[in-house]
Amino acid sequence: MHKKPVLLILLGCAIGIWLAAAWLKENSVANVVVAMSRTADNEWFVSYKFDEPVQRATFVRNPDHSRIKRWQPLEPDYYLAIDSETDQEYIARVDGNSFNSVAFQLTPSYVMLRKDYAPFAPFSDSGVGWFSGRFKVCPESCSSALRFTYDFSMQAPLSDYIRLPGESARGELQWREEASDGVVVYVGPQAPREALDDGLQTIIDPILPDSLKQRLARDVPPMKAFFNQRLPLLEQQPMLLASFSPTDNGRFGYQGGVIGNQMMLHWYGHSMAERATAPYFVEDTLWFVAHEIAHLYQGGQFTTDQAWIHEGAAEFMALSYLRSIYANGIYLQHRVRSAEEKCASTSDPIEIHYACGLLWAQQIDDRIRQQYPHGLYFLWFTYVNELATQGRRDSADLYFELLAQLTDDVFAQQLRAQVAARYPQL
Repeated sequence: MHKKPVLLILLGCAIGIWLAAAWLKENSVANVVVAMSRTADNEWFVSYKFDEPVQRATFVRNPDHSRIKRWQPLEPDYYLAIDSETDQEYIARVDGNSFNSVAFQLTPSYVMLRKDYAPFAPFSDSGVGWFSGRFKVCPESCSSALRFTYDFSMQAPLSDYIRLPGESARGELQWREEASDGVVVYVGPQAPREALDDGLQTIIDPILPDSLKQRLARDVPPMKAFFNQRLPLLEQQPMLLASFSPTDNGRFGYQGGVIGNQMMLHWYGHSMAERATAPYFVEDTLWFVAHEIAHLYQGGQFTTDQAWIHEGAAEFMALSYLRSIYANGIYLQHRVRSAEEKCASTSDPIEIHYACGLLWAQQIDDRIRQQYPHGLYFLWFTYVNELATQGRRDSADLYFELLAQLTDDVFAQQLRAQVAARYPQL
């Protein structure tokens, strides 16, 4: 055999091996070890370990830049910064060298994140709920974040329980997550106990007024029964975490969220006992809780670029639940009028999700009820089942397909045009 063909063959083999190695490196699953710890003095730390040395570690979720002020590297060789092109926070070394591990001390107080779940939700009894999604980083960049897995561990004093849905331990607990997953981890004195009669595990801040705690215990079961009759049943036992934290900036309010089968309700600001006597506090609370329970029943089918689909539906479902129990009619009229005014004037995408979303959901309900008595709930029952069967997620197209089937193409197209007019960026 001539030398030239042999060299070409060898060169081709080398290139093939190099390409295969590059493909395997790019598509193989990489693991990140995330170790959270809490000391007896309520000092919190997080450390990261990587399979291979990295030049930087980029955070998966970046709703704001508060980590730069609230995270302190344990070694002066490291820093947090913001990528000017991607607006993502990242970790790097001052000297530019690569690294395999890094650790930080954390500020475990509540911070309001408008586009994400708070990293910490403190309880008055020294308990803390923290959101794991806030602590995930990608080796180098997050352009292919789904190929990373995360081995979490939580260490705490033996006096604390570490609780996840269906799991609890003292001292240390370990679990694994994907990049798209997230869970609220409770660390504190509240021990696991038997679920309520409706199958709900609860972790309730003792500082909340007795009237509010009694209302949660009294009103959550009928809310669940209401949704059980209209939407696919929950596959897992849900967990409710209700907490409170004071603020020193004069702000007050509440923030909720649903992650998997966990529902978080957090109040912040001044005295809850004082606020509980304010006008419409009961109605506001019922709406707030019903909205979050609606999210539980939406089966994790939350769109990203058109959040009006799930937020608007949850707003309408809260409205319909309060109507079903004959809540204060003046309050309900005010909520609808407020949505109409905001939808007509706002350019804030988040307000559009809620205000316009409520109005669009009401249009959908009215139109579907002309043929099917359960209206919007029938659409969501079908939508959740279809997405679960097909494995599709974030599918606005499917939502409109099902809407056209339950109404007609003209109505679905008209609604889609209304949505597009309020979201010019889509």
